[in-house]
Amino acid sequence: MAKVEILTFKDYKKAARTLLKAFDDDNVDRYLTRHLEDQPELKEKCDLLLYEAYVYSHMLKGMVVGVKGDDSENKDSFETVSIWVTPDTRDIDDYITMLRSGYAKLAWLTGAEGRRRVFHDMFRTLAENLDDIMAVDPDRDNMWTLVYLGSTPKARGHGNVRAIMDYMFKNYIDPKDSITYLESSALRNVPIYERFGFRCVADEWLGDKNATIDKARMDVMIRGPKGKKWKFLEETRKRRGYVIPDESGEEVGKQEVTK
Repeated sequence: MAKVEILTFKDYKKAARTLLKAFDDDNVDRYLTRHLEDQPELKEKCDLLLYEAYVYSHMLKGMVVGVKGDDSENKDSFETVSIWVTPDTRDIDDYITMLRSGYAKLAWLTGAEGRRRVFHDMFRTLAENLDDIMAVDPDRDNMWTLVYLGSTPKARGHGNVRAIMDYMFKNYIDPKDSITYLESSALRNVPIYERFGFRCVADEWLGDKNATIDKARMDVMIRGPKGKKWKFLEETRKRRGYVIPDESGEEVGKQEVTK
């Protein structure tokens, strides 16, 4: 049985490297540093700095939970890491938090184009979509957000994701009848999240969605209190014109949207 634990500041570098390995082929990861593809060493450094900043900032304001795995003290990463925004998290992107978390170093190394992609395209897009989607729900302040959940390739299939989800739902989310919100950056992961009660609500894009390569798609998924269907699901899908795609990215029939 996987041992789930809350990670602390002494763990943040290994937690970040875990996410670097987990999202090595991820569309969002590639989009954020695509301008550095001809400088692979710098690209990897910037990718790692971004994960370190994400982890550290959510340790300051939020929660980072993981499965370290056997002999983790002698390895450069853990097995699985998840990052969460809690209902009482406020101003996680305030100047002091971002400075302490290392975003300034990332901003300098990634250059003007990288700053645009990270701080404008990603941060602004995600924030604006969350506000737009959740504005309809009077209980939106009672919400947990799953920011990242990733396992290293060797740790996949070991039940770590199930263990972390069960741990969070049992100990934090379900006792308070909280909503849970996430953005899936891979269509193949949508069925996995559906097993825990999440349902697709809307899509969002980094870059131009009509571009051939330079873009990244995410699908917003919401789990209602105690795993029930979010009560604004159909209303939001209709308002956003959302059509659920299959794993290839092709849109399925509109009759599937309300299921």
